Amino acid sequence: MSVVKDIHGEQVKDLITKFFYKNNHLCFQILLHTKMNETIAYGVYANYSAYRKDFDNLQNARSNNLKITIQNKNKEKETLTAKVA
Repeated sequence: MSVVKDIHGEQVKDLITKFFYKNNHLCFQILLHTKMNETIAYGVYANYSAYRKDFDNLQNARSNNLKITIQNKNKEKETLTAKVA
């Protein structure tokens, strides 16, 4: 994947999680709201553990002013393969 941009953690004003259903599965989307009043989609997750890991890493980057790389194509981190009854 190619990089769209890098931002520093101090530029992130808020981390936002959008919850939604896709094909009857709960999904999570991480959005970065910057101090420049811009909202950037970071990623979409079908797996809570993968979402939580990235969310925690983003919180750490925000707190410690680390570089956050925004990818050109934010594809789903884990695809849905089976429905749960």
